[in-house]
Amino acid sequence: MWEEKRLLGTKVAVLFIVTTQISESILLCSQDPLLTKELYGPLSDFGYMVEIKEHAAEAIKCILGKSYLVVILDSRDVGLNVIEAANIIKSLSPDIYILMIGEHDNASDAYSVKKPEDLERLLEFISKLSCLKVKAKS
Repeated sequence: MWEEKRLLGTKVAVLFIVTTQISESILLCSQDPLLTKELYGPLSDFGYMVEIKEHAAEAIKCILGKSYLVVILDSRDVGLNVIEAANIIKSLSPDIYILMIGEHDNASDAYSVKKPEDLERLLEFISKLSCLKVKAKS
């Protein structure tokens, strides 16, 4: 089912996959309040449980205690940079998908979106990851 939404004044077509209920968690790590606001609503509407952390070190601590489908890392370098954080997260939990937002050299095991405005692509991508994880479990 497709639904049209308005996001930052732009119409966006969003694909909703009808399932029993998505119980997957997403960890969003960003110090940018606009990016957080832009992603949190649509991801929650899509059925994901979204946890927000401002710093990569906090995100890594979360990985130690909880399982996530995707960790979304904003590329702002404050303290631990995104590549280092992605590598640490993958070493702690190899099954977690990493999605980096922004311009940077890609880590070996991470996906990236250059512009956070590409929300439709990001939601579609996360939905595909969720389907892949379900298939891998069965």
